[in-house]
Amino acid sequence: MPELAQKQKVKKVRNPLFHIARRNEVPTWFVFVVKLSFILGALLLCGIISFLVSPITLDEMPEKFISYYIFVVEGTFFNMNTAFSTLWNASLLLIIAAAITPAFKMKFWNIGAEGQVLMGCFGAAIVMKFIAPSIPNFLALILMLVLALIFAAAWAAIPAIFKAFFNTNETLFTLMMNYIAIGLVAAFSLKFKATGSTALGVLNAGTHAGWMPEIFGSSYLIGIFVIINLVVALWFYLKYSKHGYEIAVLNGSVRTAEYVGINVKVVTIRTMILCGAVCGIAGFLLVSGSSHTVSETVVGGRGFTAVMISWLGHFNPLEMVLYSVLNAIITVGSSNAAANLQYSGEVANVLSGLFFLLILTSEFFTNFRIRFNLRQFFKSKNEPPMSEGQTPKAEGGKQ
Repeated sequence: MPELAQKQKVKKVRNPLFHIARRNEVPTWFVFVVKLSFILGALLLCGIISFLVSPITLDEMPEKFISYYIFVVEGTFFNMNTAFSTLWNASLLLIIAAAITPAFKMKFWNIGAEGQVLMGCFGAAIVMKFIAPSIPNFLALILMLVLALIFAAAWAAIPAIFKAFFNTNETLFTLMMNYIAIGLVAAFSLKFKATGSTALGVLNAGTHAGWMPEIFGSSYLIGIFVIINLVVALWFYLKYSKHGYEIAVLNGSVRTAEYVGINVKVVTIRTMILCGAVCGIAGFLLVSGSSHTVSETVVGGRGFTAVMISWLGHFNPLEMVLYSVLNAIITVGSSNAAANLQYSGEVANVLSGLFFLLILTSEFFTNFRIRFNLRQFFKSKNEPPMSEGQTPKAEGGKQ
């Protein structure tokens, strides 16, 4: 028996070096400080990388480091034209992010905003090309809006119906619908392409039929005004309406929603139709307000970027305003800096990605805390290991 006791395995009991725990209550000031710190840190990192990759020497441009920030401001808010363009890009991203938020709040992972906006553009472009030249512009805009709503809402309803009745995977379904929409628009553009071109080209360039009217020399103002009001309306809808309450209950538990008498199938389809309709409005504004045409790249990846904006905004349309504006500033401003500092435009895309990667990282620190066990790290190696089942001694020699 003594020999067996001597051969007993000794198990070292060690605490982990660090421990990650979720924060129970997060003060508003703490969230603000963390977010602001990461935003400023991301801006500093973008400036450092821009300084390192630019081929311009310090002799040619002594203020080379701060030039990145100068060119960012110059490309976004230097004059009225750049300011309106920046706000327009931010508004388009904001409305698409707000459009997919109702679906996200009920845990329907709608990744198909790109295709839904594209189908809205498709419907508006059909009216612009074939009907708008022969009718008054006001009536043409109404028809463009109606067809954009129908196309986008129907496109969003398809995966919702399959999810409601056949329990299909909505993430894959909506993602694949994007590529089908791209194929349809590409086929339409190829069929009715402009003479001597491989694309549809700008529609009604001479008559401006179906174009959004200009105010103060800009066609963006009406669209920005519409988007702001629509985002506020969506916030009220989600927070104070009966439908918003049903979405919130469905977010908690499908069984709870069924128990309180909510028709889950109806709510799923209805909410996705709403998401598609708002995407259709975004498509209508995109065609009538800025692009004046349709192509497979007209949405420009905003549907995918909107997913990130919606999550960063915690599914609150009003919180998404900040991140939409930041995205427009960094994306457009970095491209302008790349052109002036003579490095590749791909570097500008990397800067935009790094900027939002750091902001996404801030979400971790606002929701979790890291506790370091420094005593374990500096623990003496000569301390005898603790055998399995042995309890540590308390101070004073008592156990």
